[in-house]
Amino acid sequence: MEDNAIIQLFNERNEAALSELSKKHGTYLTGVAENILHNHEDSKVCVNDAYLKTWETIPPAKPKVLRAFVGRLVKNIAVDMLRLNTAGKRGGGDFTLMLDELEECVSDGSSVEREFDSKQTLAEVNKFLRGCSEYNRRVFVLRYWYCESIAEIARELGESENKIGVSLHRTRQKLKEHLMKGGYI
Repeated sequence: MEDNAIIQLFNERNEAALSELSKKHGTYLTGVAENILHNHEDSKVCVNDAYLKTWETIPPAKPKVLRAFVGRLVKNIAVDMLRLNTAGKRGGGDFTLMLDELEECVSDGSSVEREFDSKQTLAEVNKFLRGCSEYNRRVFVLRYWYCESIAEIARELGESENKIGVSLHRTRQKLKEHLMKGGYI
């Protein structure tokens, strides 16, 4: 079933929307949560919470890209769960490391998540990524949207972890320069 038809089912308050959403995007959504939490049971909880949140927000929300809309919900729920799970513990695992990496080029002292939720900053990051090579854009998106580890990206692309790390570092530096020029930092 196409995304527009699934959204229409949500608008009609038809419960079949949830099963259709799960059939079409469930594997992707679980993967996003597992990349953050590294726990299958917690990931399933996040995905189910995202389904509920989707049910509660459509309507009135009118997502243009259903996969991205629900993906963001899962990501936010998983980040919140990770914070709860790691509160008071030293470090926060790979996801905390990933946020620390981005903080050096995006943040002005507030949280990275808040910065990325800023529509202007997000638009500027998207503009920057459109100007990157396909390879660098793919590596960046795999790391910071899909929350894949450097090792996973290296395996997927058939590259060394060092090459992926260097690519990410250089892309973050260029992003920081781009955002500074635009007055976002």
